[in-house]
Amino acid sequence: MRGVPRLCHLTDLHLLEDDFRSRRRVERLQVGYLSLRRTVDPEDRRARAAAALRDAAAANPDHVLISGDLTELGSLPQYDLLRQLLDASGLCPEQVTLLAGNHDAYGLGWRAVLDGPLDRWAAHARPGAVVPLPAGVKLVHVDTSTPQPFWLSSGTAPRDQLVATADTAASAGAAVIMAMHHPPHRVLHHWVHGLRNLTEVEALLAAQPRVVALFGHMHVERDLTLAPDGPARAYAAAGVVDHDRPVRVYEFDATGLWPLTPAAAPAARRGSGAARAGEAPSEPTPR
Repeated sequence: MRGVPRLCHLTDLHLLEDDFRSRRRVERLQVGYLSLRRTVDPEDRRARAAAALRDAAAANPDHVLISGDLTELGSLPQYDLLRQLLDASGLCPEQVTLLAGNHDAYGLGWRAVLDGPLDRWAAHARPGAVVPLPAGVKLVHVDTSTPQPFWLSSGTAPRDQLVATADTAASAGAAVIMAMHHPPHRVLHHWVHGLRNLTEVEALLAAQPRVVALFGHMHVERDLTLAPDGPARAYAAAGVVDHDRPVRVYEFDATGLWPLTPAAAPAARRGSGAARAGEAPSEPTPR
């Protein structure tokens, strides 16, 4: 029997319904823009998501985080498809935390989704939710999705949720996992794609050494340090939509969280093997 708790991390499913081509022309054009550099194949996306969920369940995790961009346009048919895939995965709703990403905010409001097709997953998916995990660890949901035009993909971490995360860390006797969609580092064309209040998130991580962040959005695995030669304090998983083995597995205890395998991400600027807060990594910008 495994003694160390385990968490599986998936991100960026970008699900499309089979008949999306029957949508209005303007919506098809939106999908084309948002799917730049990705194959617009609903069946392939569904198969990749189903396989990733199966792999996560097979890892026998204590918890599963899916950190946003669940859908391509945030439409009801796409959320219905996600519900079907979650139902078939063998994972209990209480075992899963869902986050919204910028793509999910282009359509239905997250509140309506949690009152509708994803109602059985709502308890952990509500922004600001604090999810108790084994070993006294807590996972805090920080919702960085922001309603905006589809040509923007930036996000904002709400100040009240950052304050609540800091308060949770200050009072906790164990590690705190801050789950969010957007990365806590600068990205290329940051004002279009990045976290608008990045400095506030960086300040929280610097002030609260118990906090470790998990994020998505960039579609590549990444281990993020706050200082040269410092330990990793934030981790990203690869995008389900465009990677064959996207599930990232971590073990954790009261002292922290660590991936079973380090990220094989491109080197950050200035030659570091891991990205550092405040830097713009060299990977492609997200959509």
